[in-house]
Amino acid sequence: MEQNTGQIFEKMIHGDRIALGKAMTLVESEREIDRQAAIELLGLCENKLSAHDPSIRFAVSGAPGVGKSTFIESLGLKAIDHGHKIGVMTIDPTSSISHGSILGDKSRMSDLSRTPEAFVRSSPAGKVLGGMGRRSHEVMTLLAAAGYDLILVETVGVGQSEHLAWQLTDGFILVVQPGGGDELQGIKRGITELADIIIVNKADGAMTDLAKLTKAHYQSAMHYFSSLRPEWTPKTLTCSAITGEGIGHALEVIESYRESFSVPEVLTAERAKQKTAWLHWTMRMTIEDLVETHPIIRERLHNAEKDIGQQKGSVFQTAYAIEQLIRGLIRFSDQNNA
Repeated sequence: MEQNTGQIFEKMIHGDRIALGKAMTLVESEREIDRQAAIELLGLCENKLSAHDPSIRFAVSGAPGVGKSTFIESLGLKAIDHGHKIGVMTIDPTSSISHGSILGDKSRMSDLSRTPEAFVRSSPAGKVLGGMGRRSHEVMTLLAAAGYDLILVETVGVGQSEHLAWQLTDGFILVVQPGGGDELQGIKRGITELADIIIVNKADGAMTDLAKLTKAHYQSAMHYFSSLRPEWTPKTLTCSAITGEGIGHALEVIESYRESFSVPEVLTAERAKQKTAWLHWTMRMTIEDLVETHPIIRERLHNAEKDIGQQKGSVFQTAYAIEQLIRGLIRFSDQNNA
């Protein structure tokens, strides 16, 4: 269906939530006609943001069960009370077997998702690593253009692959739980050095003292890392997303972090780095898709899988032959375009 991108853009920047939802569906579509319309729409958003970008964008990561969704909802509601508009993206893992995703974060953030000043969107990770979804950067662009000034991206999980989420956002929040702050363990986790803010959640009741100890462990562990943001010293704090204790302080720290990016030159340079990182990443994803779906490559891979099953030939020789085939196809294309 042909999309009137101009109308969608005008409606979404004037607060039409239905139009914003349509815009997100459009940019997440892989149909060629939708991609063309999405690129036009994103271009309009880029032009608007080049004049004024009100947003600060955080990745929120942590192991399953630490309370990321509950923390985001509690923080979001507090931020709305302070005059912010909150955009939330949740990246749900996609099963490698069924290729499906639950996309259930709206049910876990029911109060926030019903608030007019907030917009919650769940997206499948697909086969993308790095904590983000295939179109997360585009969706963040839509949210920023629509006036959401605090954008939170709940990543798939926790681990080394979260570097992409760090590259494509302004700040990285790591949520941990009491008892998970052993100093040496903190150092082992590659994700710890990415954190701009560490939140020790569930600091309530019998866990309060343990949360304080965990905070101290993480603070000590952070001394082993060099700051990745020259304008910011990483902070560690405790809170309880259930009781609300410490959420106000967390918002104060986030707003302080925002001030470090308020200098136009800093924000412009940060957005340029994010766009450059995204460009290289999305091109790698596109190239991978094009190679894997090329009929000649697909046939060769299919035959190779049969040979492996029948224990015929060397898998290393097979891989090398396919690499040479790919190079030959590229050279053939270059010759035709010369």
